[in-house]
Amino acid sequence: MLVAWQTCVALAPLFAVWSAACATLGIRRARGDLLASAFRGLVAAVICAGAATAALAWSLATHDLSVAFVARHSSVLLPARYTVAAMLSAPGGALLTWSTLVGGVGALCVASRARSPERNDGAAGGLVAALAAAIALPLLVVAFGVNPFSAGFVPPAEGVGLSPDLQGGAAVARGAALVAGAALATVAFATTAAAIAARRVDAAWNRQVRVLDLLAFTALFVGAVAGARWAAQNPVRGPWLQDPATALWLLPTAAGAWLVHLDAARATPERIVTRVLLVGATFVTAGVALALQSGAFLVGTQAVAEPAGAWFAVVPAAGLLALIGLLRRGRGVLGAGHADETPVPHRVGGWLSRAGIVFVTAAAIGSGFTRETVVALGDAEIFRVRDPFRHQWSFASQGVSTFRRENYASLAISVIPERDGVRGAMLSAEARSYLLADEREPGPVMFTTALRAGAFTELRLTIVEPDGQRPTVRIAFVPLAPWLMVGAWLVAIGALLSATRPRGAAA
Repeated sequence: MLVAWQTCVALAPLFAVWSAACATLGIRRARGDLLASAFRGLVAAVICAGAATAALAWSLATHDLSVAFVARHSSVLLPARYTVAAMLSAPGGALLTWSTLVGGVGALCVASRARSPERNDGAAGGLVAALAAAIALPLLVVAFGVNPFSAGFVPPAEGVGLSPDLQGGAAVARGAALVAGAALATVAFATTAAAIAARRVDAAWNRQVRVLDLLAFTALFVGAVAGARWAAQNPVRGPWLQDPATALWLLPTAAGAWLVHLDAARATPERIVTRVLLVGATFVTAGVALALQSGAFLVGTQAVAEPAGAWFAVVPAAGLLALIGLLRRGRGVLGAGHADETPVPHRVGGWLSRAGIVFVTAAAIGSGFTRETVVALGDAEIFRVRDPFRHQWSFASQGVSTFRRENYASLAISVIPERDGVRGAMLSAEARSYLLADEREPGPVMFTTALRAGAFTELRLTIVEPDGQRPTVRIAFVPLAPWLMVGAWLVAIGALLSATRPRGAAA
């Protein structure tokens, strides 16, 4: 079967290049048959990339070490729940997944704009050309630079394994949300570029790009919140925004927030220009952030960056240059054919989103008043401390234990917390060292944080130094930290409700 998947990976970029060339030629010569061929080429590229993506995901889930990507980024003992993290941890899987999403969502947008691709629809043809051009280079990088189904690969006994840093629910959620958000932002940009090229910046474009921006912003916002939780639960990563690539993802999220929540007035030419610029900024910043992460949506602290993934930076650069060229050629296009549809805001969605922003802002302010204490605890020792709200806490050590689960060895310390004399459930923090199947090469230590969330405070217990007798632990009280996830849910629900119209609104 490897030959079949290698063939799919090789054919996908060829179909994409064919689609882009046919669409461009069909628009210039006003030939519907070429536009139809371009659309079929795009669909063929999506089918090939989708088949390869599904095969790679299945290989990761079944631990098929005959596949080069699986052997390099997974192991026979990796839990199936981390398949998505392994898929998005390196360019071979991440760019393949991104290209499949962009091509698939884009093909649906083309079908919705032009039910019959055979007719000479400039906007639909331009969208096909933009989408095919966007996915052609990443697919070429996968096929000839980081092919996950490399030929002549000798499978090892157990595989290298996934970075311990990526083995967590927050990491999986962040990677999945960012790949969806980046793909939707790319389709929104392609739709905008095609509308400008065809001089059809009209109500149909306005409706379609609003939905795409809405979904992209929601996914990017979820990814940002999951990234914050990932950093909080795994101190190995350091501060959340320490990595420039991580911080850069906040820029498309902020641009999406304006597009979704603040751009609700009548679509005047001035506002359309702003919308076009922000759509382009969202796409470019998401692409640059992805390029800084070597073409992967998740990069662990122990992961080795693959330079081939940095070629992805050509995609946002080329897209931005193309947009500038289109605007220079079509002077006045944004003002002449503006979308005259006034959006009808959803009152409930608007209030939920505003409430969510308040919760998220409060959580960010509260984190500045975090109180941390580092202490060494032995068996039966008790430590007392007050939290920022002046509640008295005590932590009674229940001892240190070592054990093995799945593919790691663990040292854990358990404590029983009491708040103002009220005993709570036991908390256990771990220091994990992931092992290969032969148990001769232990990996780096990963510290797992124990969490206890209340209405106004989150308690975090983390091992700092895994001493077998008296491990050093960090006890942190973070005010209003639980409000972060509440705010994220409110913003996401409110944004999705904003895509609907209240009863009685004009269609």
